[in-house]
Amino acid sequence: MAAKATKFKQEGNDLFKAGLFAGACDLYFKAEKADPRDPVYPSNLSAALFETGDYAACAEAVLRAWKLLAAKSDAKHDLVVRLSSRLAKALCYGARAGSITASDVSTHEAAIEELRKASITGKPSTSTSAPTDDALVRVWDEWAAIQSEMVAYAQKGDACLGGLSRLPMFSKALYVPFGTDDVIDLTAGWGPGQDHPLKIDKLSVDMLSKLAFMFGGVGDGRHVLGTLCGLLDGYRKLSKAKQQQFKAHLTLLDIHDATLARDLCLFMLLHELASTTDATAKIEIKATLMYMFCGAAMPPYCYERCAALFADLRRRLTSTPTDLPDPIHVVSDSIPAILRIIDYWSKAPKTVRKMLANHESMNLWDRSGMAGPQSIPGVSAEFQRTIDDSMAAQREQIRNSILTMSDADLAKSKLLPAGTSVRSGRAMIEQNIDLLVDEMQKMIMPGAKTQTREATWYKMLKVFVPPKELLARHPSFEVAWKQVKEKGEMATMSKHKAWAHIESEWKPNITIFDPSHDDPHYFPNGDGYPDVSVDMFQIINQFHKFNIRDQRKMAFLDDNQTAWDVCSEFFDNVAAALKTLENRVTLEFICGGLSEELAKMRFKGDVARPKEFPRKYTRMWLSNVPDYTHGPMNMILYEIPNLQDDPLAAISCNVLLNTGAWSGDEEYMHTYTLLESRDIPRYLACRVITCRPVMEVLVLGTKPLPRPLTELATRDELTTWLTRVLFNTFIPGKSKPNPNNVRLPHNLVAFFGLLMYLHRAGYPGHWLAEFLTRVLSGRMVSDIAPYTGWYPIPVTERARRVPSRAVRTDPWLVEFEMILATAYHALPFPVLLPADFSHDPDDMVVYEARVSPVQQFTTLPMLNENPYEPRTHLLFFRADLVSAAGAIRNLPSLFEGSASPAPGTLFIMTAQEHVQYQECIRFRLSRRRVERMKKESARWSMVAFRSGTGVLGERRCAFLVRALVLRDVDSQRRNPLPLGSGCSRLMRPRRLSTNRSSRSSTEYPLYLKWAQHFRSAPRHSFHLYY
Repeated sequence: MAAKATKFKQEGNDLFKAGLFAGACDLYFKAEKADPRDPVYPSNLSAALFETGDYAACAEAVLRAWKLLAAKSDAKHDLVVRLSSRLAKALCYGARAGSITASDVSTHEAAIEELRKASITGKPSTSTSAPTDDALVRVWDEWAAIQSEMVAYAQKGDACLGGLSRLPMFSKALYVPFGTDDVIDLTAGWGPGQDHPLKIDKLSVDMLSKLAFMFGGVGDGRHVLGTLCGLLDGYRKLSKAKQQQFKAHLTLLDIHDATLARDLCLFMLLHELASTTDATAKIEIKATLMYMFCGAAMPPYCYERCAALFADLRRRLTSTPTDLPDPIHVVSDSIPAILRIIDYWSKAPKTVRKMLANHESMNLWDRSGMAGPQSIPGVSAEFQRTIDDSMAAQREQIRNSILTMSDADLAKSKLLPAGTSVRSGRAMIEQNIDLLVDEMQKMIMPGAKTQTREATWYKMLKVFVPPKELLARHPSFEVAWKQVKEKGEMATMSKHKAWAHIESEWKPNITIFDPSHDDPHYFPNGDGYPDVSVDMFQIINQFHKFNIRDQRKMAFLDDNQTAWDVCSEFFDNVAAALKTLENRVTLEFICGGLSEELAKMRFKGDVARPKEFPRKYTRMWLSNVPDYTHGPMNMILYEIPNLQDDPLAAISCNVLLNTGAWSGDEEYMHTYTLLESRDIPRYLACRVITCRPVMEVLVLGTKPLPRPLTELATRDELTTWLTRVLFNTFIPGKSKPNPNNVRLPHNLVAFFGLLMYLHRAGYPGHWLAEFLTRVLSGRMVSDIAPYTGWYPIPVTERARRVPSRAVRTDPWLVEFEMILATAYHALPFPVLLPADFSHDPDDMVVYEARVSPVQQFTTLPMLNENPYEPRTHLLFFRADLVSAAGAIRNLPSLFEGSASPAPGTLFIMTAQEHVQYQECIRFRLSRRRVERMKKESARWSMVAFRSGTGVLGERRCAFLVRALVLRDVDSQRRNPLPLGSGCSRLMRPRRLSTNRSSRSSTEYPLYLKWAQHFRSAPRHSFHLYY
């Protein structure tokens, strides 16, 4: 058997040297089994197991080898030393990862101590491959420290994960009251042409009882409405027994309080519609829904219903407990934000005259100033070619469809003039085919003008025609509407009377207002009213398309069809779903950032949610939120972990902010992940189901974690990629103005989140820990360089190398201290911290500093000077030694190894708790470090600057001086006394707000898609509170 064992060992050695550790483990295990008396075989097995990250099995193999060695009088001390060092490391990594417990250590305590003593007290090692005596002592000291923390690790781990989940990654965006997508039913897929059905009637009983859908950001709620209809369709196909097991949970999440408040009002009205039996009340409720969802103004009886709803909601939300009807649930910590908006809507003195003056019913191309998508300024040449090719293909499809119509179909069509025979009509069509194709293509183009009688009416009056049952309440409308229907136009006198009626009695749709419209900081030239240059008929057409989704006919509105006809049917269907499903569906409302709220769910920080609510979801629709939150990288790190472990579970998004910026899907995926799409499953352990984000959708799925090491990137590949990601976080590239504004807002908190995710994915802890140790040393030697050009990042950048050189990481270490200390007891691998680092989560506190702008900003979208985009970094510096402007300007050369400014004279923070550029900035630092800084110098100062541009944003010179304006917010909440002397110069203590007010700006859409248009708009404000 010894010969066989030797053969296995040699084959295992070959695989080990090639980095194929899993295969080496199998062969070493066979060798040990073939000759269980030789300690070399379990020793070799332990080395391979360590490299795969199986630290518990590694420790067991080491102890088996030690047991055999201890019985030998001639045991090689060098082997003992290697086993001892490996055991200590395995214990460190296994204990941190949770694979080795205190009970495991206790069971093997005697053997562990024997090996430690034998290795340290024996004769000095002579092998160059064995650890030095000092290294051996150091690794056992590290184990002693980690062992002493095992109880604290178990007790405080969840709290540290909760703290880590609350650190900000980026910031919030724009309030947009009207959506632009086709209505999506998530049970069917991701919209028209993107079928991915759940097939509810085929699901297991277990799956039926835990259906969960996340809409983040939920926007105007249209996809929730569509999904409810889909759930009803699926429910009706179930047997009675399965219907009893059916349970669905829909989470409506948005970072904007106004959006969520509007959606809450929408569903309260739908609940009332489903509950009432009064015919007139039903019509009034549906009319209110129509005007609220897709109108700029509404009749007085609809406004009265809204006002009554606001008052009723305030009562219900302030009751203890809340008094909301089933199936509606508002998470308790979101209630103050919603109440603020409801109060604003109840009191805002807005007029219908001014509202309609700000409303133009403009279709996509009217608003962009273009005739169509044939020539779009500002987009990449590759994208324009894609558009042109798509249009040409569609023209050919339309042409062939017309020319190949049968006589019967042609006779039924509206293509032939009245009284024309099929034969002569076909000849006429062939002669004018190009003109006919032009007209047909315009009709089906996204944003095409609606050609109905009501569209003519709306162009003149800017409101929809009321339901015919209520038209008598609008006498001037009856005459005008009859004229439009019969003659296609409205008499001047009738128009004047109709306008007088609107201005005197109608009210603005108050739910499309947001408090920021009244704030001159956000709208310096604003009048307190939103710019509603929106084609409201686009929404009507999308509703109509959904209404006839199961019918095989073109989704065109008939000439005499009205918005009321479409909306009445649509909202009736939703109300029917709510009524039929009753207590089998829950609608949960959360106001917060998508990534942050999902992280809370994973790390048990969502204490305001009922325990029985789901933390994992069947389907998640993100709209174009990833445009603002680092694209697919953020989706994988922060959203995919909240998917259910099921092949049908998936997450999807589209691109609207910057569609024209991309040359193709690969450039999109690479810019955000620095990977090609084919490599994402291997590096990031997820499924790429559909990768057509630019023109259609991106769909990602989960895999069971951890993955076998054989399915993941190699250590060299991982290290190279991590280095590139980190360096591009330190030194970001530059963003172009809209409509090509690409945003990569991930900071070092997100980078650390990446390390945590990679450990869950299956990468060995020592790979990640040793990489992080290099970063924390303050210098790294690398041939990787950050990309400093204009976004997007070309795919060719992935292979770029520079001559190897030493780069500085010390300017970012203070932030790493904050992150590591916050997460200390939850770290899944041990990290050798620098001597001056704190590892106490309680030492990390929020500070606040008064600031004032030194740069004139603007929110104009075509200028790249929006102060609310999430690009702020903070520079802390010794003003007596460092020039802030010079340091910011020369940051790339500082990173590249410039000796000046010297280490310790400045540091950079990429994450802030709160940025209000006119008044204050809040950030998190070690209290002990701040005390050391104060003792060191009175000249420590701070400026805020925009990464990617180097623009100085906020400045507070020498805020660490005798009369402090730096405020420990955490201490102030416990003890609101001013800090230090000179109270008259201090800020008044300010409570950390829970206000999640939206920060909006005028939206300038440019629609580029063929299958789906996109919006380019400034999204902004950095205000995240926890």
